[in-house]
Amino acid sequence: MALEYFYKNQAEQYAFIRIPRAMMTEEIFSPLSVEAKVLYGMLLDLMSYSVKNRWLDEKNRVFVIYPVSHIQEDLCVSKGKALECLQELEDIGLIDRKQRGQGKPGYIYVKSFVVEKTALGV
Repeated sequence: MALEYFYKNQAEQYAFIRIPRAMMTEEIFSPLSVEAKVLYGMLLDLMSYSVKNRWLDEKNRVFVIYPVSHIQEDLCVSKGKALECLQELEDIGLIDRKQRGQGKPGYIYVKSFVVEKTALGV
């Protein structure tokens, strides 16, 4: 396959999903599948969109609206796998989900993976 090189301004034409290095290197995150780690990176990316849209709850916490069908499309996975990834993130404490009912997509609260020393009593 003969692929083209990037030239001058073309190199900045792509948006990237950033996955925190700790997700790949820290033992605490080892139970997570690669797909769940990628999904977490995607959720982090969507946080800026949520802030721009002022998607905040009554406690001023930012939430993401990311329907399972969109997760399926973006990760190229089945509905079951998309739900499994969400559950992995929820089980380890990286997200909380709040259902809204009536066929509306739920709110996803993305939590920080960084544990402050003060929270540990240090």
